[in-house]
Amino acid sequence: MSSTSFEIADEVQEFAERIIDQHHPHLQDAKDKVGYFFKYGSSDWAGKCKKCTAFEREITGKMFLIFVNKDAWSHMDLTQREALVDHELCHIKRASSPRIDSTTNEVIQDWAIADEPESWSTRDHDIEEFSDVVNRHGLWEKGIEKFAVAVRNAPYQMDFEELEKQRKLKVAN
Repeated sequence: MSSTSFEIADEVQEFAERIIDQHHPHLQDAKDKVGYFFKYGSSDWAGKCKKCTAFEREITGKMFLIFVNKDAWSHMDLTQREALVDHELCHIKRASSPRIDSTTNEVIQDWAIADEPESWSTRDHDIEEFSDVVNRHGLWEKGIEKFAVAVRNAPYQMDFEELEKQRKLKVAN
């Protein structure tokens, strides 16, 4: 029987707050609405983000909880940790109303009230596909094509040698 436990993950929160400032304007005034925890015990995932139930909100005061698998975290480098935290933050969606600033003609997002559970929802991944299907049929759908453009424009590309090294490390652990 495996044992599972959790602890507050201050280190993950520090990563998150920096990433929020850079890439997640919808969370800048609501940083205290997300809780971060390390999960100890067997897992087949590195991170998870969940919207809190009414009970969880009552107990924690949070709208979302982000869980990071401690074992996976301990095997990640700084870049991978940042990507994981950014990924989990991308699951958090907040309602907004766009408006035009009359002095600058800029579009401004007025974010919904942070304390209202209805202001928040979860966001699914942009793409879900098998590499086998892409190998056989190419970029057959707009979402896949959009994703491929983002991959090509990414500043870092893992080569096959590094991918194989990562796979072997995962199997060894």
